[in-house]
Amino acid sequence: MELKNKMGDAWNPIKDDDGTPLNLIFTKSDGYPSKPAAIDLAWRRIIEKYSLPKLNFHALRHSYASFMVSRNANFKIIQEQLGHSDIKMTINTYSHLTQKNKNEASDHFDDFLVTCSIFHHISAHIAP
Repeated sequence: MELKNKMGDAWNPIKDDDGTPLNLIFTKSDGYPSKPAAIDLAWRRIIEKYSLPKLNFHALRHSYASFMVSRNANFKIIQEQLGHSDIKMTINTYSHLTQKNKNEASDHFDDFLVTCSIFHHISAHIAP
């Protein structure tokens, strides 16, 4: 928004079908979308400058989505952020389970079994 305010009348963002300006993350100084090659070049420079693992820009998007899933973010929100038209694509692509998620699921099932065992034990002593 700061760039938009600085640009004033020169701000010329791309708009959706209803004429509403799209708030894109990567834009040229006038608000129009950056070319993918320019984004890729900028990303490679960041990787080199900070000695980051060599991931292409799309891998960063995938890492973000996987991270959000591991933090139990709502899949609908992730779908909208990634621009997927169908939530099934988001779920099928990003529903990787981390080891922590697997352990938590096992712990929940263990808790369920303990609870069932306790209720069974109690009901055995209450039954006439």
